[in-house]
Amino acid sequence: MSEYNRDQWHGLTAIRDALGQMTEEEVEALRASLSPYLEFRRGLAGFHARYFHDYCRRACYETGLSACCGFESIITFFADQLITRLLVTKAEMDLLVQVLKRPNTTGRCVFLGAQGCRWRLPPISCAMFYCEQAKASVFADAPEAAAIFEELRLLEKRFTHPDQPVLFDDLECHFRRKGLQTPQMYYHFSPGLLRLKAKGGILDDSLRIRK
Repeated sequence: MSEYNRDQWHGLTAIRDALGQMTEEEVEALRASLSPYLEFRRGLAGFHARYFHDYCRRACYETGLSACCGFESIITFFADQLITRLLVTKAEMDLLVQVLKRPNTTGRCVFLGAQGCRWRLPPISCAMFYCEQAKASVFADAPEAAAIFEELRLLEKRFTHPDQPVLFDDLECHFRRKGLQTPQMYYHFSPGLLRLKAKGGILDDSLRIRK
């Protein structure tokens, strides 16, 4: 198991075990807190389907040239993993965990299967990424798409950019208070994100991960 696969496996299984120790009421409260974010993701998915799906499939996925699905290249946050666990069935979660145990000889992302991404809700870093070539081509044909994408980028920051309280940090804080620590808790050990939190006055130093 590679270091990347091991870190991903640790994060996913730690979340699975932590949720298994919580009451159904606690788990449902977590699911309810996701509603605004899931609405944003539905809008983002609709944008992708309308403007980028055909281009990306034709130019990258079908040719096997995709850089954005390169082997071990994706960044996943703790919140990405937690949200997925709250949305999927046990069988779907087991598939994500099991694929990490197999050697990846594809030269592409370990989570990329024959039918595309194995995540029910792909990590936000993947969902928001479009290469410059794709944007240039799509925006040339549909200029309005550039303005829509910029609006989506601003909306994304409301959930991920911790210069103020945001969902991704809040979810990490909730589980840090329970003593959980995973490699994907970037909001509690990334120097850049910690600086943003300190600037916004929301840094709780007692929850920081010391590496």
